[in-house]
Amino acid sequence: MSNVLDALGLTPEEVRKAFGVDDPGEVEEEAPKRYLFSGDQRRMRRRMARYHGFILARFLEGFSPKVIAHILTVSEEAVRSRLRKEGMFKGKGKPGRPRKTPSRESYLNGS
Repeated sequence: MSNVLDALGLTPEEVRKAFGVDDPGEVEEEAPKRYLFSGDQRRMRRRMARYHGFILARFLEGFSPKVIAHILTVSEEAVRSRLRKEGMFKGKGKPGRPRKTPSRESYLNGS
């Protein structure tokens, strides 16, 4: 880049001054944004809608929201919010899954 400026007989300071740009040493970098842009938000909503049944089924099988989130590679809060919307947390954060799962044999026999 400096070869081009040398050929034109300019210095970097003159170019910056002509364009009204500050010295790069003085410019502060912005902190990275900690939110999803609209396209990413739409993609995440569609993805979570597809996983809705999976989340409920795994939770009722006894998986914790943290494990489900790890399986789906989403945040734990995303899983918890889906479960909350379905009323799976009752009272003081107690899970809504049945306390005792019927045995496999009783399920297959219809008892």
